[in-house]
Amino acid sequence: MKLFKVIAFNCFTVLMLFSSCRAQEKEVVNDPAEYEYFADWAIDTEYMEAGCNGGYDCIRSLDTPRFVGVEEVDFLQPEDLVIGIRMGNDVHCYPHVILDWHEIVNDKIDDIAFSINYCPLTGSGMAWDRRVNGQLTQFGVSGLLYNSNVIPYDRATGSHWSQMRQQCVNGAYYKAKVTAYPVIETTWATWKALYPNSQVVSTETGFRRDYGNYPYYSYKENQDVFFPTAHDADSIHPKKRFYGVLEDDQVALFDYNRFAFGPGVAADTAFEKKVWVAGSAPDNYMVVFKAPKDKPDFSLQSVSGKGPALLQDNEGYTYDLFGYVIDGPDEGIPLERMNGYTAYWFAWVAFFPELHL
Repeated sequence: MKLFKVIAFNCFTVLMLFSSCRAQEKEVVNDPAEYEYFADWAIDTEYMEAGCNGGYDCIRSLDTPRFVGVEEVDFLQPEDLVIGIRMGNDVHCYPHVILDWHEIVNDKIDDIAFSINYCPLTGSGMAWDRRVNGQLTQFGVSGLLYNSNVIPYDRATGSHWSQMRQQCVNGAYYKAKVTAYPVIETTWATWKALYPNSQVVSTETGFRRDYGNYPYYSYKENQDVFFPTAHDADSIHPKKRFYGVLEDDQVALFDYNRFAFGPGVAADTAFEKKVWVAGSAPDNYMVVFKAPKDKPDFSLQSVSGKGPALLQDNEGYTYDLFGYVIDGPDEGIPLERMNGYTAYWFAWVAFFPELHL
């Protein structure tokens, strides 16, 4: 018994030291003057443009975001869109009205460092791991666009990353893929009803921005595309929003109109795999879950009621929109999400011209 206590104590000590080292891990942020030049690009540079003057950080990211509780938010309308992320029991929310002006938020929950990046021109928002090749760093706005879509850069090496391709297209990490985390995009009214205890990025950003006004005027509604794209959209309105899931450089698209009358769930296939699609056009959300391999009879349905429960399986387990089991012996265990995000139709066509609805 004494030997067991010594071993247990030593293991605990090692774990504490490891956790302490992770907690004190510093971000690698180098001076752009030190970045190595790489000539090769993994994209057609004919469709690459300077989106803003000044190069690196011409649009300033939020690197030390401040948060407030849901009840303190007075700058959002019910229909405003937000992006949310959940790590364990912690839930953070990033309003579009702030992302429209900053595009990237470098954030951290516990030991998980991630970057929320959003492109207002393609309507695409997602979350990336900020640990690249073992190095903790930050992402920023490079000032460049490809297919009218933002090209972030990492501040460790200056490598350029295509947002919608989720891949390094120039630099030290050439053709490396990002690690993406699941996010939810929905309206503020829906979000605060589902996650009333979440933390919301505040307008107290340290920058003087008019967060009450959309900086691109009528862009979201009109048919204008600011910059050239490799492939033009067809008769579908270029700003129509579709949800896409990615696998091996391919995409499967899902139309929000499938759930035109409110929350619903449907079985479908993506990349020859059975999936479950949950969405609501009025609430502007959609998610796609993989069918569990060990449960051949698994099924999902939509449920209504107060609180986070929106989904229920054939065994009676209820889930929130992120796919986490809400109660019972499996509480906190999530369903497996497909890697996906929402974007405008013209952007999907530009990046994946072979796609089919």
